[in-house]
Amino acid sequence: MKAVVLEDKGVMTYKDVPTPDPGAGQVRVKIKAVSICGSDIKRYVDGHREYNLILGHESAGIIDKVGDGVNKDYSGRPVAIIPLIPCFECEQCKLGFYSACHRYSFIGSRQNGCYAEYVVVPIKNVMLVPESLNLEHVALIEPSSVARHMLALGNFKSGETAIVMGAGSIGLMLVQWLRILGAKRIVVSDILDVNLAIASKLGAHYTLNPTKVDLVKELKALTGDGADLTLEATGVPSVLEQTISVTRPRGSIVLAGNQPLDKCMPLTFFENMMRREIRIMGCFMSYSAPFPGHEWSDTIESLVSGDLDMETMISHRYPLSKAPEVFKLIGSHQLAHQKIMLNPEETV
Repeated sequence: MKAVVLEDKGVMTYKDVPTPDPGAGQVRVKIKAVSICGSDIKRYVDGHREYNLILGHESAGIIDKVGDGVNKDYSGRPVAIIPLIPCFECEQCKLGFYSACHRYSFIGSRQNGCYAEYVVVPIKNVMLVPESLNLEHVALIEPSSVARHMLALGNFKSGETAIVMGAGSIGLMLVQWLRILGAKRIVVSDILDVNLAIASKLGAHYTLNPTKVDLVKELKALTGDGADLTLEATGVPSVLEQTISVTRPRGSIVLAGNQPLDKCMPLTFFENMMRREIRIMGCFMSYSAPFPGHEWSDTIESLVSGDLDMETMISHRYPLSKAPEVFKLIGSHQLAHQKIMLNPEETV
């Protein structure tokens, strides 16, 4: 089969690799759509723990072969790929905290993923979806589930005010879930006006560009004491530092942006957090019990109902064969984008 292989830092090749066969308890999925995640870009630009690896975990396809012990009725069914592979046996798994599994694997990171014509995964790692759904949209269930998980961690309630800091893919998914779940005010901040325009289309009530306005001053003018819930989705230290100032006393903050490990926060951040008695929660992945969690089933329900607008999330489409060129453009900051879809069935 054809696949895109990360061979080294900044080195990605479209090539022939062996076609995998499912073992006991596994299925083989013929990939119909796979989206580029920011974590894939980071592994390409900054390097990864191992090579040669097939990246890709935001994916959907059709089961084309089943292994021993799997009901043959699964063959031919459309599915979303669930990338986390927990052990289901450690203490954290038994508590339902699968992303804290002591021995987890991850499709497209710790084992070969979906930038390929086929991928083999455990039967527990596919979610059946209605045949009526567009499989490009199904491929975006995974990032949608991350946003839904953030709101669950933040105990978001209908009628509350939220600020989304960062209007990238997760930020735009957050805007949609806040709209669906009944936010009173949805405020979005981003340094790119094009991102803010998309946020407005997807349901944001107010958009703020911090390079043009005083974000804290403007937010307090809109909300009074600040947002009930602040959602950080940039991974930028200066934005993280601002989260305290835009959150009301006894409000909540959920952090999902991956921060650079060589930076530090001033102790005033923690002093202000204590004085305002603010709750801060970290978010890692998108899972809850029973596996993979309501975040995934909620997304499917909202796709079926039409409440989630995945089409607006997609900015580019390419054949899988063009992935090395696309990653090179992204890595050199020559391709502004939202979600990029790769199609393994297109070759030119």
